[in-house]
Amino acid sequence: MGLLNRIFGGGNQQGQGQGMGAQLISQLTTDLNLTPAQLEKIKSAFQQFREQRKGAKAGGEDMKSRMHDIKQGLKSQIQDILTAEQKQKFMQNMEKYKDFFQGKD
Repeated sequence: MGLLNRIFGGGNQQGQGQGMGAQLISQLTTDLNLTPAQLEKIKSAFQQFREQRKGAKAGGEDMKSRMHDIKQGLKSQIQDILTAEQKQKFMQNMEKYKDFFQGKD
């Protein structure tokens, strides 16, 4: 997972932060059997997420509300990339992904 860590950083000791993005991509790849094209699109969506998160932090916005919106946007982008069968699996596995989509940033 070296490439993903370079893209998203290593996170902190608790496995939170940027490292969680890399973990989620790895989990999605395994769970949903992503194609290489889907994987590239999802990586791009995560890069946009990272930039939005950085902008929200720098802008001093209400982080809790803003991060919820940013994460929901990422979730929607991921779903748009998936096939109908993959979307169904994604939603069924949402409990696995909740630490990222509902957890603290």
